[in-house]
Amino acid sequence: MGRGALSLAMLVSLTLLGFTIYQYFQRSARLNVGEIKIMGCMNAKESELLKLAQVDFRASLARLDLKEVSSRLAKHPWVEKAKVKRDWTRRALIIEVQERVPQALILLEDLYLVDRQGEVFKKAEPKDRLDYPVLTGLNRQEIMERDNRAVDLLRQALELLELLGQRKVFTRREVSEIHLSKQNGLTIFTFNGGMPIRLGSGGLSDKLSRLEKVLPDLQQKSKNVEYLDLNYPRKVVVKMKDAEKGKSGKS
Repeated sequence: MGRGALSLAMLVSLTLLGFTIYQYFQRSARLNVGEIKIMGCMNAKESELLKLAQVDFRASLARLDLKEVSSRLAKHPWVEKAKVKRDWTRRALIIEVQERVPQALILLEDLYLVDRQGEVFKKAEPKDRLDYPVLTGLNRQEIMERDNRAVDLLRQALELLELLGQRKVFTRREVSEIHLSKQNGLTIFTFNGGMPIRLGSGGLSDKLSRLEKVLPDLQQKSKNVEYLDLNYPRKVVVKMKDAEKGKSGKS
């Protein structure tokens, strides 16, 4: 019984100590927010993030709702994630921002930036980096309503860009536009000459490998190519222009 009473007394003492420390942190004026440090922002301005965070320097560092601050920061178009934590030694609030990484532009009623998750996150502005391939063929309603086929096409377009980033012959820099069609899948338009390359849907890696095998032979006569079609197993269909007769022929 003596040991039990001693244990109970120690538990009560520790509880009181913990409560006293908590109360001290809650009430101490010395633990007001002394500094806000923002890390990881390149496109988002610190002034914009501070405004969104809505942190009062007179507020208690201990009482801040970090999840709420993080949620407010996520409203900034460039912010994909925001981790917020306390630094007691410096009386500082540390904000670590993970910005969205644009992968392409998408043409709706205007040009918008698309991130690696397929999120259309902001309208493109002249100050933004704009040297990305342009995705066409979808409309704003399909994007806003998350139309299943439109979402799948967007996912495939981003997969294609990722694959092109790993290529050495036909790379992302060769692509100016990717047209997304619910009927025909993906069609690439080359940066030089705007040559259409029909990829359709699925099997993109294999199709790019077949494409790279025929490209060296087409470099000198690309102006005479009407389109390339890779929607055939184990081959590439090259449709040539016939300038004299105004007709086209396949090879």
